[in-house]
Amino acid sequence: MDDQASESVTSARALWKLAWRRPMSYEPLHEARAILENSLKTDEDDVVALTCLGAVLCDLHLYALARENLERAVRLGAADRNTFFNLYVAMLDSATMEDARAALHQGAHLERNPVTWEAYFDAQAM
Repeated sequence: MDDQASESVTSARALWKLAWRRPMSYEPLHEARAILENSLKTDEDDVVALTCLGAVLCDLHLYALARENLERAVRLGAADRNTFFNLYVAMLDSATMEDARAALHQGAHLERNPVTWEAYFDAQAM
């Protein structure tokens, strides 16, 4: 990841954190989405940006789009536990529980990349 991509992910993460301090406003998440999508225009194969975008899209309840980006990250060789956790969250909306759990288990042995983050998930809401 180059410096510009790293800066984009850092900025997006700050906005994501801000969104959790302002639970009634989705604006920071929309801004984070725009930053990450813009970063991907420079490098569409940036697995870190795809993972972070997937988390943001899940938090925006855009699960199909999140899944698309996260599956791309997996195809590109993602080795980040957060990628697979976020894919699990994205799949809960449209896949069988068995398929969603398979994505979760696929990344269970991996380490979390400290630069990325997990999408919000509330097991009690299921």
